[in-house]
Amino acid sequence: MIFAGTVLTAGAQTGTSQTAATDRIDPGTTPAVQLSFHVDEAIAGVDRGQVLTIHEWAGAWSMHRPMSKGQHFLMFLYPPSRLGLTSPVGGSLGQVALDASGQNVSKDMVKLDAPKPAAGMAIAPRKGSPSQPGAPLGTAYISVVQLARAIRGARGE
Repeated sequence: MIFAGTVLTAGAQTGTSQTAATDRIDPGTTPAVQLSFHVDEAIAGVDRGQVLTIHEWAGAWSMHRPMSKGQHFLMFLYPPSRLGLTSPVGGSLGQVALDASGQNVSKDMVKLDAPKPAAGMAIAPRKGSPSQPGAPLGTAYISVVQLARAIRGARGE
């Protein structure tokens, strides 16, 4: 499943049952975290406007970027397992933080390995790419629409 969405709920523990006498997890259940998203941009395996609730093994949840209600992410999720669990592909690499509008990759996610331009030099936007009003010179913005188009193209759609 691939989509851009808004976090509705994150981090609710499910699948655990503890006995009062021992305070241990029942071995017949799998500790999981429940997450719900509103699908803002459907790319693969989901529908736009859908409320998608997933369950992720609690051990995997603790290994990637925390999510909070109202945040926007571009999510790449594995198909659910036999137990109904899924997780982002590549851990935190499968959850791309978006800006507050949910329309662009967060500037905190963009890492440029190329050398920085000299003071006063501007990096011209690629022909046909949307400009970001008020963006500082040399700042790269990647929109969800651009990513969705590239993903669909790579999938042969």
